[in-house]
Amino acid sequence: MNISASDWLQAANHEVELRRWRELSNGRMKHFSVEHFFGDVSPEYILWYLTNFDEESYRMWHPAHIGLQWEKKIEGPGAIHIAWEKIMGKLAAYRIRLDTPDISPIPPKETSVGVMTNIIDTQGEVLIHILNEIEPMKNRMRMNCTFVFPEAAPDEFVEAHRLHNAEEVPGMVNKAITYLVQKTFGYLIEPRRLAGYSLIVPADTL
Repeated sequence: MNISASDWLQAANHEVELRRWRELSNGRMKHFSVEHFFGDVSPEYILWYLTNFDEESYRMWHPAHIGLQWEKKIEGPGAIHIAWEKIMGKLAAYRIRLDTPDISPIPPKETSVGVMTNIIDTQGEVLIHILNEIEPMKNRMRMNCTFVFPEAAPDEFVEAHRLHNAEEVPGMVNKAITYLVQKTFGYLIEPRRLAGYSLIVPADTL
């Protein structure tokens, strides 16, 4: 992944703007949710993938995904990665931390598996809350993604993330997860067995 000085400046300005909107909002927030439905995918696959994905499979999610770097590759809450992606034509370096759903401003459903993947600043404070709820249903799986923004974030910025999520999650589920499971194990492992391999892709190979 080659990042130019101009790219770094765009990414830095992106965080500055998010910090400014958070300050202007004074704790007030706005949100949206996107529902996704899939067949032949289980929560175990998604949970395993979110702690094992690499740059190659990350780029499969969406054409706007540029690259991925792991900052802290551990199993479960506290894992941090840097997602380089284009938003509204400009490059962002989203520092994303895996958190527990109890810190979500919007509580998850009791029947779902909640996974928080929050965008944080360089001090570790949340800029954008992202609650992913995974819920098995009859013959399919439901995934509901809720983004919570500072109220001052422009509507076009929020809408760009809604459209991006609607496009990227199918890419993750239908392409990237299957690819990484086969790349790692050589075959599509059963969900119940996969749950026993929480962190199997070594950080030094990414």
